[in-house]
Amino acid sequence: MVMVPEYFKEFQKFWGEFLKTQEEMLRNLTSMFDFSLKFNVLRNDIAVFRAKVQSGGRISIPEADRQALNIKEGDVVKVIIVKEGGD
Repeated sequence: MVMVPEYFKEFQKFWGEFLKTQEEMLRNLTSMFDFSLKFNVLRNDIAVFRAKVQSGGRISIPEADRQALNIKEGDVVKVIIVKEGGD
């Protein structure tokens, strides 16, 4: 029977945990990459524009963007808000 030094067993345990961590990190990075593709501003179904918040919290989609995306009154759109500077 071959005796395996204790430090080697610890190294094997450490290496196994390290590999599991790396695998999880790669899965997370892949998931984040896939998710970020949904928000790629170069897609032809997304418009990026600045808007001023009006009374009642209303914002307007510029006419050129409405036309480009074929947005009609009553259509449902997804809005992602990012505040730019100011107070």
